[in-house]
Amino acid sequence: VLSVDGWGCRGRTPRDSRRRDPFRRSARSVASSKAPGRARAMFRTVAAALARRSARHVVDATERRFSRFDALRRCEASDAFAGMCHDARALGPLPGDAEHAVSDVDKFLFDTNGFVVVKDVFSKDDLRAFHDAIDAHAHLIHERKGQLRLTAAKTPLSGDGKTGRKDLAGFLGWQKPHCDPFRSVLAHPKLVPYLHELVGPGYRLDHNPLLIMQDPGAEGFEFHGGSTLDSGDWNHPLGYDFRHGKMRCNLLAFAVHLTDVEEGDGGFCIVRGSHKSNYVCPPSIKRYEEATEHSYQPAVNAGDVVVFTEATTHGTLPWRGASQRRNLIYRFSPANISYGRGAMDDGSYLAPAPNWPPSYLEGMSEAQRCVMAPPYHPRLNRVAVRNDASGVVKPAPREAHKVDFDRAVFKADYF
Repeated sequence: VLSVDGWGCRGRTPRDSRRRDPFRRSARSVASSKAPGRARAMFRTVAAALARRSARHVVDATERRFSRFDALRRCEASDAFAGMCHDARALGPLPGDAEHAVSDVDKFLFDTNGFVVVKDVFSKDDLRAFHDAIDAHAHLIHERKGQLRLTAAKTPLSGDGKTGRKDLAGFLGWQKPHCDPFRSVLAHPKLVPYLHELVGPGYRLDHNPLLIMQDPGAEGFEFHGGSTLDSGDWNHPLGYDFRHGKMRCNLLAFAVHLTDVEEGDGGFCIVRGSHKSNYVCPPSIKRYEEATEHSYQPAVNAGDVVVFTEATTHGTLPWRGASQRRNLIYRFSPANISYGRGAMDDGSYLAPAPNWPPSYLEGMSEAQRCVMAPPYHPRLNRVAVRNDASGVVKPAPREAHKVDFDRAVFKADYF
């Protein structure tokens, strides 16, 4: 029988029990004496019974203590984290993470390639709402011409040399119902699990979202991003890493396809696995002049979303399709990281303050609005989107005594 002392409990081994059981000791001494045979037999029976009682006592005590240990292991996360550093509680899994997890196939593909295609995120009705809203704001579209073109002349990415890419933004602040389909991307039940898996709970919108449009013949966009800067240094603001069983992206992008893209049409293109490269991407690859077989243009249907890390080398091929291509780009970052300045810019050079346009936030759901929060650690009462996008949760409410102390020292609720 194992001693349960090793599990932090108080218990006795059978040897301890024998030393401390006077009845058993007496019975043993009598049984070994020179008493008449009937007496010796009786005492042997008593000794055996007492030994069984002692053994049952130890086994029962051991089982009770192991049961208590198992109960501690099975307790809810909030109790399990009670003795941990507050950072561990704040960064732990949210309720429902296991039920809405990213599949092992998609985890493997993302870690291997730097992207994954999530199929059928948006329905035909959703797509109609997107297009109606865009058409109603066509007067706000800007085409890149002259110095604003994204490619050099007469290169594989320059298209017909005349038609520029068209851009449109600001749709999160449009009047209802036109803003609604664009806001739905922020906390969509089919997309939130990828954000939690790749960016972490408390993820935030980093860039102002952008609609990219390409008419037939439109230029592409020279390949950019990547894990390595032109200097050879690590491009950590876009960094991808795998640590302690988790993938993490400092900047994660969604390419929301509003139109079909067939193989060979052009559009979004990516160098598979480039998020793990340790070398500078040669200019000839960025310009799509060399090793083009390693640049992959996925065929996708309208309503699909390409989830990719900005640490990949990626770009846009000239558009060869028969009708206009429409593609939304959203970028997200971890709770305490910011690349873009859209959420923290009031026009001040020295002291930017949280300042998404009020029209962006007006009428947002609670889940959508928490994605618009400025960067700060989840332990500081950050509200996060539930994994099924049904609402929000505070992963780790900050203790009142710490808030009171910060108010006394810093004259504010947070340091």
